[in-house]
Amino acid sequence: MTVRKILAPSSVALLISLTGILLLAAPGSFAGAHKRIQPMVPISVDPEVEAAVKAVVLDTAERWNSQDFATVLELWDKNEPFPTYLAEEQAQWFVGWDRLNEYLDPAMPNPILDAIREEMFQIQVKEIGPDLAIAIWEMRFHMKMRFSNAIGETVRVSAVLRNTPEGWRYIHWAESPKTAMVYIEDLYEQDVDDDWPEFFEEAKKRRKEVVKKKKAAMRSQAAAPE
Repeated sequence: MTVRKILAPSSVALLISLTGILLLAAPGSFAGAHKRIQPMVPISVDPEVEAAVKAVVLDTAERWNSQDFATVLELWDKNEPFPTYLAEEQAQWFVGWDRLNEYLDPAMPNPILDAIREEMFQIQVKEIGPDLAIAIWEMRFHMKMRFSNAIGETVRVSAVLRNTPEGWRYIHWAESPKTAMVYIEDLYEQDVDDDWPEFFEEAKKRRKEVVKKKKAAMRSQAAAPE
């Protein structure tokens, strides 16, 4: 998605104002630092555990993409008394099977939901105890609702899985969307033209010349007799 596709000019102006206010209100250490993307840190993990857990995460996407969302429940540990689940659009945590079943396997499918697509990438696995592991990854998500255009976003996800006789199974899932301020910044960054880097390099040279002329004029003015 890009800003030009989803925002009217008046909305863009409002977002610029709001973003400016939020940036001014943010701590100085937050400015810029929150956008730093550094290399992934390698995690020491048993290769078999890593492969098995990653396979479950990837299988989760395939089950969502099948549009038969109830099959995702097969990847949860049925012996876990209190599964926990946090979807980004929900107001509270789901705790227990009643809420999880209601979310993934409702009596009637959502009548205005046309399709969902998920893609999991940058998956990392960390063992946290005997037969327990945490997985963290990025989830690229698309959804099409009836009478609306498709929307997409990338959400960070973490999950705890337990090794069971049936294989690795979820006992906990949490989606972590970005704050509104960071999301708005991403939208503006996505709308930058492809030729901006070339223009930027030339603009820096021009700015340097402008500053040079300004400094020369100030020196001349200071040296001129009164």
